[in-house]
Amino acid sequence: MKAKNYNQVLRARGYKARELSKYEGICIYEKVHKFNKIVCYVKKDSHGKGQEMTFNIYSTLKTPQDMVEFKEQEFDRSYLAKEANAIHDAFEKLKDLKAPKHLYCF
Repeated sequence: MKAKNYNQVLRARGYKARELSKYEGICIYEKVHKFNKIVCYVKKDSHGKGQEMTFNIYSTLKTPQDMVEFKEQEFDRSYLAKEANAIHDAFEKLKDLKAPKHLYCF
């Protein structure tokens, strides 16, 4: 995939925009899985460019009933953490690029 900004990277990985700011502020994206919800916060400067990206993982309050569900929940959480690391790496690479600004990822 050829991405020009962090918004395209997040949407390609299934994140939905919950709150967007046009210029300075915080944009919030979220993705819900079976057992976990991951929320991405992107802090933008006064020019509308992303400066910082953070992720939070929340449980969806679905308690595993047996060891199989527990293992599925742990796998789901580890998958979301690996995906967040890959997205953050792409975000950092996009920040460092000069024109023409695009990155092949995922």
